Amino acid sequence: MVLQVSQQVAKPLYDAKVQPTTLIPKQIGNTYTASLYSALASLIHNKHTELAGKRVVLFSYGSGLTATMFSLKLNEGQNPFSLSNIASVMNVAAKLKSRTEFPPEKFVEVLKVNEHRYGAKDFQTNKDISLLAPGTYYLTEVDSMYRRFYAQKDAEKTSCENGSLTNGH
Repeated sequence: MVLQVSQQVAKPLYDAKVQPTTLIPKQIGNTYTASLYSALASLIHNKHTELAGKRVVLFSYGSGLTATMFSLKLNEGQNPFSLSNIASVMNVAAKLKSRTEFPPEKFVEVLKVNEHRYGAKDFQTNKDISLLAPGTYYLTEVDSMYRRFYAQKDAEKTSCENGSLTNGH
């Protein structure tokens, strides 16, 4: 009973302070080190119009050995570093929506190939790059001397006009 009352009392504070940071973590799961920054990205995505001049505290802890806490003061800034432009460039909702559903069996198959190739030499990778976003760099080959070769999937045109960057570059 006491727990339920406590939860009801805390809910408005949780909804205001914590819930806006949960979009990405709820969608992609625990990313360990990156979880702190995915929470920050979620906050900027959800509340960028309200954050100018505000201070946010970021806290992360490991498995009992260490913890990190720091604060950021979020200023509106100027393009391309304004909060609204950062939110636009991150394009969180569209990126989450563009994910490809992958059956677990296929995922395990890909992991086994990667495990087999870890530390290997003299191989070329699969050339299917259909799921990669434009502009993504990918490994094409590891030669007999362990040199790694990369290619870039054809990038969309980007531009920098009037001091604002487009397409996140």
